[in-house]
Formats: sequence, structure tokens, C-alpha cells
Amino acid sequence: MDVSPETSAEPRNARAAFALLGTVQLLLNASVSVTFAAGPAMQRELGLGRVDLILDSAAYGISFSGLLLLGGRLADRVGPRRLFSRGTALFAAASLAAALAPVSHAVLAARFLQGCGAALAAPAAMALLRAVFPEGRARAVALARWGLLTSLGAAVGIVLSGALSTWASWRWSFGVLAVVALAALASARRALPAGPAPVRVPVDLLGAVLGTLALTTLGYGFVMAGPHGWTAAVLGPLALGAVLLGAFAAVQRRVAAPLLPLGFLASRYRATALVCALLGPAIGAATAFLLALYVQQVRGWSALENALAFVPYSAVLIGVGLVAGRIVARHGARAVAVAGLAVIACGLFLIGTVGLRTDSAVPVLAGLVVLSAGNGLLMSAAVVGAVAGVPEGRAALAGAVVNTAILAGPPVSLALITSAADARTATLLAAGDPHAATGGYAFAFEAACAVFAAAIALAGYGLSPRRRSRTAGPSAGPSAGHAADGRPQRSSTPA
Repeated sequence: MDVSPETSAEPRNARAAFALLGTVQLLLNASVSVTFAAGPAMQRELGLGRVDLILDSAAYGISFSGLLLLGGRLADRVGPRRLFSRGTALFAAASLAAALAPVSHAVLAARFLQGCGAALAAPAAMALLRAVFPEGRARAVALARWGLLTSLGAAVGIVLSGALSTWASWRWSFGVLAVVALAALASARRALPAGPAPVRVPVDLLGAVLGTLALTTLGYGFVMAGPHGWTAAVLGPLALGAVLLGAFAAVQRRVAAPLLPLGFLASRYRATALVCALLGPAIGAATAFLLALYVQQVRGWSALENALAFVPYSAVLIGVGLVAGRIVARHGARAVAVAGLAVIACGLFLIGTVGLRTDSAVPVLAGLVVLSAGNGLLMSAAVVGAVAGVPEGRAALAGAVVNTAILAGPPVSLALITSAADARTATLLAAGDPHAATGGYAFAFEAACAVFAAAIALAGYGLSPRRRSRTAGPSAGPSAGHAADGRPQRSSTPA
């Protein structure tokens, strides 16, 4: 199946480049959820608890998101193809280390290193994608399908780990990631352009340290909220993370070459698109994690049955992704994002209120399929909206910011949704409810449904077309070939 967008110039080379970049993007996002379906098997072999499973996933997401801005700057400094190769190599080596890890702490360290490699490869891949596809419709379609790969990756990670955990060992889940990453690395020089020439820009090391520490501390605080509740052990790291985030913002205002020019986020349109890019993976990861616990621990399904439940999810994502790029190009990011959020809310209602409240698997699986359709629409619109009008010189920065939003969602959502489920379960247990665990899961999905219903209004307002401010900088919002709503503009110059 060829899902690569076509371009007018060298279509075969463009398709080959998209296939290679897309494969690595799929791997990077599959790694977020690769421990979900394999979790019970890892628990049995390594003696892990639920918090340990969340930490294994969070270690990857935190290092990935925390170092992405530095990765974006390094892509400008050393060249995107070179950084892409180095990041992919580190990701492959760390995946192999996770596959061979003898104890739980070794898995945790390998997951952190995986995220470091991903943080180098991801922004470089975005810069290379923009170099391959020219501004206009071809790029809009490519970016929309790039957003699809982000959502599809989580489902692929679940299916892959569930199948391999049943047929072989959970360790093969990481082994396959290493093998595919090495194969992509071997083809990189032949299939990819060099990209924009390296620019000798200074690297803001203080900003990189503060930003990474801020996201790491905040992520740890949110993860610990599940087992400890909103106590001092949780509020302390969250407060420290907020202080570090403020210090990071202050440094970015003062340095000559900031990792994240704050004006890049000044556009209401771009900021809203980035929130949408955060919400899609957040609900995808939280749903996958909670449903893995529900079907394996409450309903007694095997890891393989858990994985098979996500096959329709993946199929629908692919189907939506094949058309979402053209839909966004035709109707704009706002309409597609609003539709995606509404469909996700319907899917969450089916899972929580209709399925779990009645303890029926059919509505749960139906809701999962509906949610996947909404996520495909939402992520396609979010990625297009977030990078619309970004100058070529800031392509790596745009990729880093988008991927930071994408990776920041799962650790936070896992912590919040499991905290909500655990708190509700404890209340129901105290009341003597024999179905307390299922009731806790249902409550968590209903709360998520309410969040997405509110997000519809946010997207409708934040992504609404408007004239650009006269004082806005070149990266303040959609321009440079894109209409105010993210649709590519047609050039009036004859071809």
C-alpha cells in the first residue's frame, strides 16, 4: 500500500524519502506504547508494578519531549540528514539494550536513551520532509499523513508488542524496533536529500538544561499523582517544574539565539493547533493503557487478544489518513480539527458510558474504532495547522515544537486518567461495589469525554481565520503559501 504523497518533481524519489522518514516516525511513536500490551508479561518477568509500567513509558516520552528543542537547533547546526542518522542510530542501540535488559532499572535507562535518540531524529525528519515536498498542496498532504503516522504509531506499538509477547517474548518488541531502525539507517544516505545547509548558530545550553529539567520534573510529578494522589510528594515536583519552566522562558527572552523564540508561540492559530497536537496522542495513549488493563485484568483477555482489538483501530486510522490530507487541504484545519474532536468525544462516550457502564465489550470496541477515526482527522489538521507558514529556516524548530507537543501529551494523560480511575475505584470499593475497577475506568473515560467536548469550542475559536497582525513576525501564523485557515493558497503565477 502506497500512502506517500506525490509531488510534481521527482515523484519516485519523494515517495522513497517519505517512506523512509515515515517508517522512522512510525517507530518513534510506536515506542510510546510498546510496553502497554506487553505490560503484564514484563510485570511477571521483572516484578514491575503499575507505576513502573507508567515510568517505563514516561521515561521515553520525557527524554524525547525534553530534548526535542535542542534537537531542532542541532539539526540547523549540523544538517538534518546527519542528525537524523545519528539519532536513528542511538534509538536502535537503545532499543537493543532494552531487549537485552536483565533488570527493570536497565529497561528504564534504555527507554530514556531511546527518547534521546528520538529527540535527535524527529526534528531532523520534519526538516527533511519539508525539503522533499514543496510549499503548497503536496506539502499539506504530506504533513497530514505525517500526523496520521503519529497516531498510527501508538496502535502499531500495541499490536506489535501484544503479538510478540504472546508468540515469543516482550523483548522482541524492542528487538524489532532496533532491526527496523538499522534498516532505515542503512538507506538514509541514498534515499534522503542533505536538506538545508548547516548554519553555525550558537547552541543555548542553559536553555536546553532548564527546558529538559522542567519537562522531566513536571512529567515525574504527573506520573506520581496516580499512586500518591495530590500530596506533597507530587505537588513538590510540579511546583519545581513550574519554576524551572518560568526560568526557561526568562532565558529564552534574553539569549541571542534561543531554542524556542517565544514569538513562535504568539500566534493564537499556531498555539491552538499545538494544543490539538497534544490532545490526540494524549487520549490515544491513555485509552490504550487503560483498555489494556481492563481487557487483560478484568475481562481476562490475553496479550494477543488485546493486540487484535487494536487492529480495526489501526485500519481505520490508515483509511482516514489516506483522505484526511486532501480534506484538510480543501476545508482547512479548523473544520477538520473540530470534526475530529467531536468524533473522539463520541468514541469516549461509547467506551465509558455505553460500554464499561454496561460491562459490554462490543460498545467498547466500537468506541475504539470511532475514536481512531476522530484521532486521524484531528492529528492531520493539527500538524498542518502547527507548521503552516513557517519559514524554511525554522523548519527544524517547527518539527521540534510539534513533536514536543505530541510527546508531552501521553505522560500527562497517563498520570491524570489513571489517577482519576484509581480515585473513583477507591471510592467505589469503600462503598462495597463489586465492580469498582470497571466503574473507575468508566469514570475516567467520561471525564476525558467532557474534556474533548470542551476542546471543540477551543478549536473552533483558536483556529478561526483572521487577518495577520501588522506587527506579527514571519512565523507568527499561517502565511507563506497558506491561507489563514491552513489551506494552501494557489499561486497566481502561471506554472
